Amino acid sequence: MKTAQIFEFRLRHPRRNLPGQVSRKRGESNFVSAFSKAYLASFAPWGIGGKEFALAGFGIADFVWLSWRHSTVSEDGTALSAAKIKFELTRRQLTAFEMKLSDWRKGLAQAYRYGYFSDRTIVVVPPETAKLASCELALFRKLGVGLWSFDKATNRIRTYFTPRAFKPRNAQARQKALDLLGSFLKFRKFGE
Repeated sequence: MKTAQIFEFRLRHPRRNLPGQVSRKRGESNFVSAFSKAYLASFAPWGIGGKEFALAGFGIADFVWLSWRHSTVSEDGTALSAAKIKFELTRRQLTAFEMKLSDWRKGLAQAYRYGYFSDRTIVVVPPETAKLASCELALFRKLGVGLWSFDKATNRIRTYFTPRAFKPRNAQARQKALDLLGSFLKFRKFGE
């Protein structure tokens, strides 16, 4: 049984700042939604995630996933204290994903920036774009950013390179990210 949940972190959307004709184009947003469902079904048995995770000064990650292992002790119906949530969050792995339909270079730059607060960052692109980006796999490895492809038609995720989890480049930024995630967990059951 899976214990996972996906949140919508953004209350305001930057698309609303664009002209009407452009703001209605939702290709990347639909790609992110389809990926998050496929990721949850294939890779993420326990954890929380969310779309449009904004951390001031570090950008807006298209999707983040905070994973943990399943609890062996039943805690149904119990609430966790804020201190317990904060402690549990520091032991978990935070992965930030940047999705791009075509411009993988821009995605790589954005994903690298998420490395300041996350344990692992990954760029996700459609298969056609991944073929081009995989020619530069050495650059992804050098920067410590993963490259995956996602085929929306088949819900297939392919991993070209997945970096090991590393220590985020900014401990304060990671703590800010965990505090933000913790605010979504305050009154929810938290799996161990």
